Amino acid sequence: MSITTKTDWLLTDPPMLADYSLHSWEHLPREEIDALQLAGLQQRFAQLRDAIPMLRKLADAEGVEGVEQVEDVVPLLFDHSMYKSYPPALLEGNRFAQLNRWLAKLTTHPVAEVDVSPCQSIDQWLEVMDAALPELRISHSTGTSGTVSFLPHSQSELDKNGAMKQMSVWNLGAPLRGERPELHVAYPFFRSGYSSHLRGNDGIVKHLLRDEDHFHAAYPARMSSDVLYLSARVKAAQAKGTLDRLQINPALLARKQEHEALQAQMPTHLKRFFQQVSQELRGKRIFVWATWNLLHNMAKAGLEAGLEAVFADNSYVSTGGGAKGLVQPPGWREDILRFTGAKQLHELYAMSEVLATHMRCEHGHYHLSHLAIPYVLDPQSSQPLPRHGRVTGRAAFFDLGADSRWGGFISGDEITLEWDQPCPCGRTSRYIVGEVQRYSEKSGGDDKITCAGTESAHQEAMDFLNTLGE
Repeated sequence: MSITTKTDWLLTDPPMLADYSLHSWEHLPREEIDALQLAGLQQRFAQLRDAIPMLRKLADAEGVEGVEQVEDVVPLLFDHSMYKSYPPALLEGNRFAQLNRWLAKLTTHPVAEVDVSPCQSIDQWLEVMDAALPELRISHSTGTSGTVSFLPHSQSELDKNGAMKQMSVWNLGAPLRGERPELHVAYPFFRSGYSSHLRGNDGIVKHLLRDEDHFHAAYPARMSSDVLYLSARVKAAQAKGTLDRLQINPALLARKQEHEALQAQMPTHLKRFFQQVSQELRGKRIFVWATWNLLHNMAKAGLEAGLEAVFADNSYVSTGGGAKGLVQPPGWREDILRFTGAKQLHELYAMSEVLATHMRCEHGHYHLSHLAIPYVLDPQSSQPLPRHGRVTGRAAFFDLGADSRWGGFISGDEITLEWDQPCPCGRTSRYIVGEVQRYSEKSGGDDKITCAGTESAHQEAMDFLNTLGE
């Protein structure tokens, strides 16, 4: 098989590289993956350099015309504040036409051409965008800092992510032949919404389940993005002591109060939900994912009620991401496995900006996905650190699945990456040693990223991004 064909698979249908075998995927030769990743990066750069205005502006300023090695794109990596760099007044004032002009500089999709003048809320805006551009799916962060990031994922990008989930969760060892395997989802939150996590639920139904009836959500309704954003703004204002200056639409304030009441009742509601799911899905294979504390609370409630091994032992129980300020108690993993009956807890490291998922092995190492080229950067200068040995620094990635946005992304995470020594588990990919830590938590405040390119080039690019006109 030629490298051209394999590169095309890596970019468009990744499981084909391993004939949909998870074991084969995890044991692809390291040298082959390195070559395919470089070829994929070269193809993505050629495809997107002049098609994404922000990338073109930055590449012109940095003088980057081509890619010969993976480090060549480091000056072009976007930092984690890029997708929330719009003027906050645009959201606060429902100025969605200008927000579209801002977003149009970060994607190849014609978002600026969509008429959003009637939109009076974030929910309305995203509903209109979904209808007008079905190949684009804008998602947003939770906005814990008080500012929401907007990510312009393509539908094809999400479908590739769904195909990877098929390979991992179904774990058939080969392409599907015949009816989809029986699988239920127990999801302890809202069924739908526009946040990155809730957007993923549509893909779960589309790619993993037989039908919508196999998706069991604690809250069948849609989560309002406006309420989520308002809650984040209020919390940020409280932290800064500026709550008295916050102007809130009375109708939206009433919805926020409803949301707060729902949150207050959530522990009781979730307890009932998990009791119901435990009865309805007893002995069946489930797919459930949540933060460790939510899964552990579910398990503790079940164990206290005398419930053990509730679901099929080949159920897929997954967790990733932390619960800020909470300390993991001893035995939390064992509690989850004892309650669910699953043989294995699948722990992962991932982020909304990079759709690749890095799975933790039995030796505690996060193995990096073939779909994301990893970088470890100096935390002060953001210059690339050596790609050999064991290196600690700021995690950055190039997301090879991104086909209509730029996949280069600098995270806020500190990692230690092992470049050379094979993992005892036998998986061939590079891996993260130890835990992932946020730089903002280490510094006790904001995380300031210095871009690896020239300061003037990045400032010019940011000025260009926020020149929106009226």
